[in-house]
Amino acid sequence: MHLIENKYETAALLKLPPNARHIAEHLLSITPLSELLIMVQDGTPDQNLLKEYNAPKSLWDDVLKATLLAKTTYFLPNEKFTKEEFLYLIKSACLSVDLPLNIYSIKEVIEMSQQEYPF
Repeated sequence: MHLIENKYETAALLKLPPNARHIAEHLLSITPLSELLIMVQDGTPDQNLLKEYNAPKSLWDDVLKATLLAKTTYFLPNEKFTKEEFLYLIKSACLSVDLPLNIYSIKEVIEMSQQEYPF
């Protein structure tokens, strides 16, 4: 299976400049989802990664959101997932596109993001 399988998984990654995209791909490949969520909440840029890939600090939030979207959409539906695990993934994906479920319904998120993140 390829790491990225759908257009919406790469949509946010492809919007990033190459140096920032390399950071996102690095994070995608080595950072667990739980750690990505902590990084998003913390908001503190990883100065070492920014320096290593010669990327400005201003791109850090976009890098994290693009990585988070790719990571959450990578999980394939599985009958072993609980409702809570599905909700965790959905909330994480919605957070990554700035449409949190505490403000928008799932239907609204789909409608508002469909053009930017095609299925």
